Amino acid sequence: MDKRLETMQNLKQQEIERMKSGKVITEVIYILLAIVFAYTSISKFYDWKGTLNAFGNQVFPYGISMVLARVIPTMEIILAWLLLAPRYRKLALALSVGLLTCFTLYVGIVMTGVFGRIPCSCGGMVSSLGWGEHLVLNLSLLGMSVVGWISEKGRF
Repeated sequence: MDKRLETMQNLKQQEIERMKSGKVITEVIYILLAIVFAYTSISKFYDWKGTLNAFGNQVFPYGISMVLARVIPTMEIILAWLLLAPRYRKLALALSVGLLTCFTLYVGIVMTGVFGRIPCSCGGMVSSLGWGEHLVLNLSLLGMSVVGWISEKGRF
């Protein structure tokens, strides 16, 4: 009987350790995503003229590009804040998955040449990256968001 109790206690301890390591991973994901979203947002606002030029060079009609130039950095800074607020993390991760899916699809479509031209990058962190590197970065961030969202689903 003691052997059985000891085995159960060991299994319970292993489960606790597994949960702790999963929590550390999701905390790292929150922080990394929050840093990326905050940095990209702040860099767009800091170089506002460059941001407007970069968005104006995208494949969307000019009016839509100017709306996106205002909406995207605003969404990014709000998302960074939500990722750091424990109460809103599940929502933030879902929004992160959605936003990064849109960004990734756009980069992928641009790379196919379907628009007839490849615009310059959007500025900020990715301005020094090529479109292929931008795609890899977006896929990595999207993967992190999905992992965080899946692990967070069971906690609420």
